[in-house]
Amino acid sequence: MPKQRISSVDIRYLVRELRESCLGLRLSNLYDVTPKIYMLKFAKPDHKEFVIVESGVRIHTTGFMRAKPTLPSAFTLKLRKAIRTWRLEAVDQVGVDRIVDFTFGRDETAHHLIFEFYAKGNIILTDHEYTIISLLRTHKQDAESLFAVREHYPIERAV
Repeated sequence: MPKQRISSVDIRYLVRELRESCLGLRLSNLYDVTPKIYMLKFAKPDHKEFVIVESGVRIHTTGFMRAKPTLPSAFTLKLRKAIRTWRLEAVDQVGVDRIVDFTFGRDETAHHLIFEFYAKGNIILTDHEYTIISLLRTHKQDAESLFAVREHYPIERAV
């Protein structure tokens, strides 16, 4: 039976693989393959890497370009506007949680693209202070945590 969910140990190894293959590359484009599956295309003049992310389920590199819709979603357009052509500076696992943080840019101009792999999952774009700019789905985790635009992403609460 195939694996249904990704574990935090899986995340640790995948983050290492993503660092080796994508760190320092520019995000040349991103696509929504389906409403929950996104493809990030990283490139430099002599090398391309594709990263597939299924919100809440999986993240991995691939050598194949997936079919993409002719019209990107509003969320995809916001991501493109914010981080397309930016260099991937860091790939981190947040604590030991099932969260991966891609950092584009540095210091005050940095943006974080955060992938959550628990419950229904989420993809969240924040600024350098972890203020949410855009997200795949808005939700309330508990009385203290509202995941919505202009709210603070609670990075410090990750285990």
